[in-house]
Amino acid sequence: MKQNFRLISIGFLIQLTTNLGRFSYTLILPDMMKSLELTNTKMGILGTGIVIGYFVNSLLSGKLEHIIGAELTVKISILLLSLSLFTIGFFTHFSILFASAVFLGAGSAGSYIPLISILNRYFKKRGKAFGIVMGGAGVGIMLSGYIIPPLLALSETSGYRICWYALAIINCITLILSLVFLKPDRSCIDDKDEGYTEKRIIHTFMGNTPLIITVITYFFLGFSYIIYATYFGAYSMDEIGFSARKTGMIWSLFGINMIYSGIIWGILLDKFNKINIALIITSIFTFSIFIIIPFRAELFFYASTCLFGFSLMGITVTIISIISDEVHKNEMARIFGASMLIHGAGMVIGTYLGGFLKDAANTFKVPFSISSFILLGCVFLFFILSRSNKSQR
Repeated sequence: MKQNFRLISIGFLIQLTTNLGRFSYTLILPDMMKSLELTNTKMGILGTGIVIGYFVNSLLSGKLEHIIGAELTVKISILLLSLSLFTIGFFTHFSILFASAVFLGAGSAGSYIPLISILNRYFKKRGKAFGIVMGGAGVGIMLSGYIIPPLLALSETSGYRICWYALAIINCITLILSLVFLKPDRSCIDDKDEGYTEKRIIHTFMGNTPLIITVITYFFLGFSYIIYATYFGAYSMDEIGFSARKTGMIWSLFGINMIYSGIIWGILLDKFNKINIALIITSIFTFSIFIIIPFRAELFFYASTCLFGFSLMGITVTIISIISDEVHKNEMARIFGASMLIHGAGMVIGTYLGGFLKDAANTFKVPFSISSFILLGCVFLFFILSRSNKSQR
C-alpha cells in the first residue's frame, strides 16, 4: 500500500512539474519575443522544436526503457528537461534556443511514457491510478497561470529569464525526489511483445472507417490544439490588450478543467455510444477556439479556456477508447503509436504555420479561424459516422 501511494504521489508530482515547464511557454512567449526581438515565425519554430522533441522521444524513450529501465529513463528525462529550461533562459542565439526547445520536448516525453509503463506494472486496477497521475498535468497547467505572470513582472527586460530559471529549479527538485522515491522493482519482469509489421498495421486500418476517421481527427486536433495553446497568450495580450496577470488567470481555467474532465468523459464513454460522445466533444472543442475570434469581451475568453480544457482531456480519452475498440489488444501499442506520430505531425505543422500566418496576416484570428474550420470538418465526419452506425442497427 505504501509503495502504491509513493508511486502515485511521485508520478503526480512529475506530471505537475514537467507540464508546468512545458505549458508555461504560451505565457512566457510574448515577453520573450519582445526581449529577444524575435518574429512570430521564429517563435513558432521554437514551439515546433518542443513538439518535435516530444514526439521523437515518444519513440526513443520506449527503446531506452528496455535498455536501462523505466525508472532511470524518467530520471534522465527530468534532468534533460531541467537543463533545457535553464539554457532556453540563459542563451540568446536562436540555434541554441531551438536545440533547447527540442530537448525540452524530449525531456517531457521521456518523463511521461515510461511513467505510464511503471504504473502499468504495479497496478492491477490502473484506471484510477492513471486518472490521479494525469491530474497532475492539469494542476501544472493551472499553476502556470498563477506563477508565470508575477515572475514576468519582476523585470521588464529579463522577466522571461526569471521564469525559465524558476521552472528549471522546480524540476530539479522533482529530480531529487525522484532519485529518492522512484526505485526500480527488479521482481517485475515485462512480457515480451510479439511484434507486428508495418503491413499488419496498414491491414488494420484498411476498411476500418471508425479507426480511419478517428486518426484523421487526431491529426487535425494536434494541428488546432497546438496553435491555440502556443499563441493564446500572445493573442490575449498583444491583440486584445489583456494584462499578463489577467491572461494568466484566464489561462489557469484550462488546467483546472483538465484535472477532472478526463474522469467525467470516461464515465460517459462507458455508458453511451463512443462515436456520439466523440461528435459532442469535438463540437465543444471547435466552439472553444471559435468563440474568441469574433468576441473580445473577457467573459468569452474565460469561457474559451474553460471549454478548451474540459474537452481536450476528454478528446484524448475518447480517441484512445475508440482505437482500443477497433483493434486487437496486442496491436494497441503499435496502432496507437502510429496514431501519435500522425497527431504529432499535425502539431508540428500547426506550430509553424500558426506563427507564419500571423506574420503574414498580422493577426492571430487567421490561424484560429483555419483551426476552427478544419475542426468543423472533423465534426462533420463524426456526424456521418454516427448516422452510419444508426442505419446499421
